[in-house]
Amino acid sequence: MMGERTRRQLHEDIEKRFYPLGQFLGGYLHQDWPRSHGTPEQAIDKAIEEYPVELRQEVQRKLKALLTELTDDWQLRDALNRALGVNVHFKTPQAARAFALDVEARLLASLS
Repeated sequence: MMGERTRRQLHEDIEKRFYPLGQFLGGYLHQDWPRSHGTPEQAIDKAIEEYPVELRQEVQRKLKALLTELTDDWQLRDALNRALGVNVHFKTPQAARAFALDVEARLLASLS
């Protein structure tokens, strides 16, 4: 199990290296997203609608890199929730990965 200091260092590293992704996800999936958007999917759709193409491309690249780097679903869920500001309760770590893959697919579809 990862120690608290190591976990904090990992979060800080992810926050820095994946900053655009954190702005995209955390900016729309903050604590008030249920009132603002209804579902996480609707929040992502709104973010995609409001982000210019160049920023969506960068966010998609960062998300792809994160998914490639964090192959452990537990670490991915932790990174999404704690380092990137995603205020969604994923019932399982696998649900977090499925969500991230869905976001990536939505981003890719918006770029084609």
